[in-house]
Amino acid sequence: MSTDFFTSQDNARKQTGRLVFFFVTGVIATMVSLWAVLALALSARIGAQAWSDPRIAIGVFLGVGGVVTVVTLFKLSQLSQGGEKIAQMLGGRRIPPTTFDPGERQLLNIVEEMSIASGVPVPPVYVMEDRSINAFAAGPDPSRSVIGVTRGLMDNLSRDEIQGVIAHEYSHIFHGDTRINARTTAVIAGIMAVGIIGWVLFRHIGPALARSRGGKNNPAPAIGAAMIVLGLAIWGVGSLGMLFGRLIQAAISRQREFLADAAAVQYTRNPDGIAGALAKIRDHYSGRLESPAASELNHFLFATSLNTLFATHPPIDERIKRLSAMGAVKTAAADAATGAPAPRPRAARADASQRMPQTAGLAAVGLAGTLEPETIALAHDWVGRLPRELTSAAHRADGARAICYLIARDPDASADADALVASTDPDAAAAYRSLAELVARQSSVGQLALADLAAPALADLGRPGYSRFRATLGQVMRSDKRIDLREWALTKSLERHVERRFVEGPSPAHSTIAEMEQQACIVLAIIAVTQHDASVNADAYRRGVAHLGLQRMTLPSASELTLDSLNEAVRRLSKCRYIERERLLEACALTAMADGTATDTEVLVVRSVADALDVPVPALTAS
Repeated sequence: MSTDFFTSQDNARKQTGRLVFFFVTGVIATMVSLWAVLALALSARIGAQAWSDPRIAIGVFLGVGGVVTVVTLFKLSQLSQGGEKIAQMLGGRRIPPTTFDPGERQLLNIVEEMSIASGVPVPPVYVMEDRSINAFAAGPDPSRSVIGVTRGLMDNLSRDEIQGVIAHEYSHIFHGDTRINARTTAVIAGIMAVGIIGWVLFRHIGPALARSRGGKNNPAPAIGAAMIVLGLAIWGVGSLGMLFGRLIQAAISRQREFLADAAAVQYTRNPDGIAGALAKIRDHYSGRLESPAASELNHFLFATSLNTLFATHPPIDERIKRLSAMGAVKTAAADAATGAPAPRPRAARADASQRMPQTAGLAAVGLAGTLEPETIALAHDWVGRLPRELTSAAHRADGARAICYLIARDPDASADADALVASTDPDAAAAYRSLAELVARQSSVGQLALADLAAPALADLGRPGYSRFRATLGQVMRSDKRIDLREWALTKSLERHVERRFVEGPSPAHSTIAEMEQQACIVLAIIAVTQHDASVNADAYRRGVAHLGLQRMTLPSASELTLDSLNEAVRRLSKCRYIERERLLEACALTAMADGTATDTEVLVVRSVADALDVPVPALTAS
């Protein structure tokens, strides 16, 4: 069973400690250096006591500490708003889901297919009107990430090459790199703040005062001259902080780029795709962005936008060489033709622990936070076979709402739901009527994948519009006087794929299953009694409990097994560490398939619990 996604998410959170260490070390070095410079300067006037005067040290430490803390917290708050903020800083423009531009439509299709194949919410896609070839992923977690590309990438890369680049960016999302990158940016901004203040004093404020007309009652020129000297000293000391910040940026990013390249090959089984994109950047185009924010955000990008000593990306030749060793035949042949040695190609393969398990429910868990060529092909085929009316509707606000109403609608008791939609959401009523038969033809997992496809259009409603839609959807769900697991699955999907985009800040993840035994048992018991005959309920439940190593082997009472208790249980379990969530999902899969069969409904249940736990699991694995 692959634990790559789960361990990566936990490790990404642990990286905060490493960043804090670098941060504190850089700040202390800046404080000590600046104190030494001021003490040396003052010793010429007040003597050796300047070195032992605690007021100088306290003033420097409080001043530097205050500036660095304020700047770091401000930048962290700015970047925690979501990937959209970083896209805007780089000059990105959101591509609307309804675009008819051929290049933009192809890009959105690739992103949608990969999201459906991985279970990650379809991210907003941004385009930067820049002729270079570059891309980025940004966001605090998989549910609030965005992807951006340059116009040069869309215009100059083939579909396979674009897919390779996008797969690389999905790897960053899966492995928590986007969260680490945001925190790294905030830390670097804080450390560099002192040097920037010194530069402003030296280059602007000091000279402006020094040029003013002096006199007995106007000490401005003397103050200006002192500020120039002081600013130069602060800038010189702050440059050490800038150097330290660049070292952090390089140390955090370079190895992760190699890993993302390798992951892109694993996901697509096409090393020539990403290798071809890198070769075009090296040989014909540039990765350099014109955006003023490119320097600050360089470690977010697919290819470096800077030529510096402390590069955040490995050399492109080295990246291509490694990809050629994974089987990038076309690029290796082109390099050989120009005199570069061509490594012997070998077929790219995933580690045995990362191959798709054969049991359907466990396969869904094993595919969490990754991509497989089989699931990408499945998603591509599914999207291609969707009726055009459904595809078009999923990209529009009214159509997306209508699709969700229809998924929640009970075909055997539809009159009340039809009347509710007509009276409460008349804008969606026409699409609701025309799409009813098309939605009904989709399987249960197909309907959930359709809701995934509609999520960006629902997110574009904004909080007020989305709240009105959810109120109507709730009425439609209750119109048949019951809420079943299919409707609960839709609710969990919307919570993860849409509503988490409206939430700021990642949720804490530090608990264990052992600390929440009652909640875990409720989830397993509801799956057991819902999916099996009474004769196997207890056995199914015990299989899941045994996998978790829990002691409560007796099924909870019927009064405990309600959708309200299920909602509360998964809410609390979502505070567990990601490696614990993997164990819980494995237990859910074992419980669901205790009778030896694997149905769409059973995979749907596992997927719904995964949504509640904020774990990306594809909906189409059982189709």
